[in-house]
Amino acid sequence: MTETPQELQCPINQRPANLYCNKDRATYYIEPTSAIIFQREVPPIAQMLEYANAEYFAGVYKNYASARNLKIATARPRLETIKKLAPGKRLLDVGCATGFFLEAAAEQGFDVRGVEFSSIAISLARPGIRERIVCGDVNGLAKQESTKFDVVSAFDIIEHVQDPSRFLLEIREILVPGGILALSTPDTEHFLRYVMASKWPMLQPMQHTFLFSRRGLTALLESCGYTDAAVEKARKVLTVDYLAEQLAATNPAMHSTYRRLRWLIPPLLRDHPFAVNIGEMFICARKPRAASHESAVAQPTKDGSTTEAMV
Repeated sequence: MTETPQELQCPINQRPANLYCNKDRATYYIEPTSAIIFQREVPPIAQMLEYANAEYFAGVYKNYASARNLKIATARPRLETIKKLAPGKRLLDVGCATGFFLEAAAEQGFDVRGVEFSSIAISLARPGIRERIVCGDVNGLAKQESTKFDVVSAFDIIEHVQDPSRFLLEIREILVPGGILALSTPDTEHFLRYVMASKWPMLQPMQHTFLFSRRGLTALLESCGYTDAAVEKARKVLTVDYLAEQLAATNPAMHSTYRRLRWLIPPLLRDHPFAVNIGEMFICARKPRAASHESAVAQPTKDGSTTEAMV
């Protein structure tokens, strides 16, 4: 197939994809059957890491690092779901940032470990959790980890990787048979994407490389050897002020409008936590218990590295 500026193959399912939009320095394409959106050329890992570290100093990640109570409140309902499915208590959080989910999981009795690529994020973790976090590349987990885990969580991560198939296969390799993968990621079929088009906040050129619909991600999980994938809306505990600050980088016009009009909202309402779906999905899937399934799963064919972000 000859690629044109308007059409090329989707790296996930090899189907024809069409130009979706240009945003800043990125060109996004969409594969219409699966609604997978991807960057034509993903940013180099070094640039993504530089961007993330800068954001921990003075950007949206700094806001994340200061919102511990909101993140712990977001984690607890997810852990209730995970506890019902997990075969044991060994948990690895991939792209764990400042370790808030690890804190909540440890409170629930899990034996926790984390992997995070930003040394600045790790430095912001609480001392009791910091020593449980390894600074490393999540696509090298199978080579780095001798431990097998009952649960691997990966929240707001798969949309940042350069090779989602390899990412899922690497995680599958370090799960015990019957182990659970829990992840969250934006949903390209959320109504906000259709309404906002190129202004959809999930289009983040220096962060988001691949974006999935429910059916697109479910199909990818199945092709990587996972079963029993269950998808639901992902809810995060936020405040109005916190959510508005997250728009500073992705939708500055909307952020500026809010800053001008925020005085109309009483402070108690602006700072009151509430659970909301902002266009993301939460998925739990299982590594099969049957050893016979192992041979049927394709192995990765190219290297990939990751970076991460959060809202």
